[in-house]
Amino acid sequence: MGSHAIQVQSLSVVRGHQTLLNQVSCGFESGNIHIILGQNGAGKSTLLNCLSHEIMPSQGHVLWHGKPLDSFSYRDLAQQRAVLSQSNELAFSFTVQALVSLGVEVKQRPKEQAKRVIESVLAVCDMTHLQHRDYLTLSGGEKKRAQLARVLAQIWPTEVCESVQEGGGEKFLGKWLFLDEWTASLDIKHQQRLARYFKQWASQGLGIIMVLHDISLAAQLADYCCLLKDGKVFAAGKVTTVLQAPILKQALEMNVRVEMDESTKRPMVYPMLF
Repeated sequence: MGSHAIQVQSLSVVRGHQTLLNQVSCGFESGNIHIILGQNGAGKSTLLNCLSHEIMPSQGHVLWHGKPLDSFSYRDLAQQRAVLSQSNELAFSFTVQALVSLGVEVKQRPKEQAKRVIESVLAVCDMTHLQHRDYLTLSGGEKKRAQLARVLAQIWPTEVCESVQEGGGEKFLGKWLFLDEWTASLDIKHQQRLARYFKQWASQGLGIIMVLHDISLAAQLADYCCLLKDGKVFAAGKVTTVLQAPILKQALEMNVRVEMDESTKRPMVYPMLF
């Protein structure tokens, strides 16, 4: 793998008598969208939390750009990777703008640059018109977009702002975005809008690792898939290799029809009731 990569080596996580991950080895390359798939309890969030250094493995190692992950301070990691967890509730009132400013403060940017970053991530997440609203009064989907704007502000490139959305260059190279069930609570419009941005940012060097249950969206979005079953890697590789009907049947116990789309050269996955 290249210098901008994350490698997982024989990773195991044991809590009490429960093995959450069992000898997991896999790799993630920057500039690509990696999706972690699996049934409930397969170990998806546990793996993501190990990658983000939220939890420590019982055995094995995570190498971050060739160095042990535990050799980095949390402050250093906060400037290289942003994490959107499943639950991001707040107990106190914040305006959306104040919430997003917490992400900007990680990098201690100059005031004018910080302002431009906040404006950019609010626009990307379609939250500009809600920036002065109390976070606690937002809908579930609006809260999710506000939290995404906050984590994006951590890693937003210095060469702000709208130009980053236009494509080209490697503005995000060396940066990572970790997402755990980011589609939850979002309507289809915003799922599609953000998915397009993810693909655009990946082309600019951003490494994206996401946990996702929506197989159809995964097929359109992912470059690579890591499919977990019972805490182990069941299949891993390019999306066209992993997302095949027999593999999904065995790993996820679901009936699907998979067709190759001629225009995108990507698999189209259709869940079947019968």
